[in-house]
Amino acid sequence: MAGPSTTLLDSRAGTWIQRHIRTSAKQHPRVKAEDKLLFFQQLTTLLTAGTPLLEALRIAATQSQSRKMQMVIRTLADRVAGGTSLHEAAGDFPRIFDRQWVEVIKTGDISGQLATVLTSLTKYILSVHQMRAKLISAMIYPCILLVVAVAAMVVMLWKVVPTFADFFKEFDSKLPDITQSVIDLSAFLQDNGLLLLGGVVALVTALRYYLRTETGRRVFSQLALATPVVGECMVQVCMERFATNMVLLLRSGLPLLEAIASLKGVFQNNTVYRDALWRIEQRVAGGVGLATAMGESGLFTPMMVNMVRVGEESGEMANVLDEVSVYYRQRAQSLVERLTGTIEPVVILVMGAAVAVILMSIYLPMFQIASGPR
Repeated sequence: MAGPSTTLLDSRAGTWIQRHIRTSAKQHPRVKAEDKLLFFQQLTTLLTAGTPLLEALRIAATQSQSRKMQMVIRTLADRVAGGTSLHEAAGDFPRIFDRQWVEVIKTGDISGQLATVLTSLTKYILSVHQMRAKLISAMIYPCILLVVAVAAMVVMLWKVVPTFADFFKEFDSKLPDITQSVIDLSAFLQDNGLLLLGGVVALVTALRYYLRTETGRRVFSQLALATPVVGECMVQVCMERFATNMVLLLRSGLPLLEAIASLKGVFQNNTVYRDALWRIEQRVAGGVGLATAMGESGLFTPMMVNMVRVGEESGEMANVLDEVSVYYRQRAQSLVERLTGTIEPVVILVMGAAVAVILMSIYLPMFQIASGPR
């Protein structure tokens, strides 16, 4: 039989466990893609289980690991409690909920099939998240390799070369041109290193602000789409995004013209395709077929145009584009892997050549010194 001390120990243990048990992960201030996905997964599960919308929102708010997302969900719950529809409340947070998501939720609100519509939306968000994660994973190693290569070159020029430069000065002999060039570069880096670093930071900051402008996005989109390999990857990704989002919107019951209008929000940062969709919308509104309007733009692959035409003729647009989206998703991933596979040897080759030049610049004078005066 347990004595008083044991009971007290159990009580204290229980209190300690309650303070330290990992029932939830550490909260963070920002809203990540995972937070949005988790919200829709939880909301879909709760609604499918028969939980009223208002209660489901309040439960989802307590489960989010993002403090900002908790605030947003609580605001949604308050708006819904006041009689506002879910899609109207979500539309007040365009940075959190994409325009096409709001349109899909709207169809669920109107049709009364919110749980079914959110199930499709959650599957779409999950597929986008998985694809983005794969693309980021494929780019991590080349980026690390590039950073290491630049760091290695800076360290050699900043620390290693000056040591040998002081050593060579003691012999007061004429250095080879390659050695003198490397020493001059090292001296320039030492004298202006902080200025160069500040210039790089300022340039990156200015570039980021420029790319947020309409002109910057337009220039970047045009240059990226015209760049070999990179442009091909971007086109395949755009085809996948077009097909996947069109399937989501059409299966949610959105009319074709409204679906095209919503897609412009998907390509907000890619001004080339955004403007093309605006022209396509005008052409379709004028009675032209979607496939014809897409073909006139010259920005869609022949396969995409032909499959859209098949969908129009058969009346199975959503099913046809669903198959096409799988093809382009695999194609985009394959091209990204090929691109990263190309970057890796190029970075290694450039880094090896740079290191070889520095080592050669160091060893040549040493060979001259070892051979003695001529």
